[in-house]
Amino acid sequence: MDDDPGFRRCDSGLLSFNDELTLHFDNGRTVNITRYEQFYGRYTNYRPIYKALVPSSSSVKVYLYHADGSWRLGQDYTTLTSAFGRVSDMALRPEFVTGVWQLRRGGVWHRNDNLKLRCSGMH
Repeated sequence: MDDDPGFRRCDSGLLSFNDELTLHFDNGRTVNITRYEQFYGRYTNYRPIYKALVPSSSSVKVYLYHADGSWRLGQDYTTLTSAFGRVSDMALRPEFVTGVWQLRRGGVWHRNDNLKLRCSGMH
C-alpha cells in the first residue's frame, strides 16, 4: 500500500490522476483527461460516480465509476462494455484505490503501475 501520511478522504469532490491520460476510443478519437468531479446524486454499487472535466473542444463524456469489482473509466456508467480504463479494487471511494490501473489501447489492456488518483481542490 502507498504510505502517504497527508492523505485523507477527498471532500472537495475533485480528483486528479497523477499523470495526464490519453484515452483511446474505438472510433480512433483520443482525448486527454486528468481531472474528475463528483457527479452528485449518482452512485453505482454504493460508490460515487465522477465525470471527467474534458477539454472544451470535446463533446466526449467520460465517467469514473465502480462496476463488477472494478473502478472503471468509460463513456457509459450503466454498461461494462464502455470501459477503456479499469482497476480491480473494492475501495468505497476512488481516492482509496490501491490496485494497478490498466488502460485499453488497440483492444489490448496495458498495465500502468504508476497511475494514482489524488484529491484536488483542497490544500
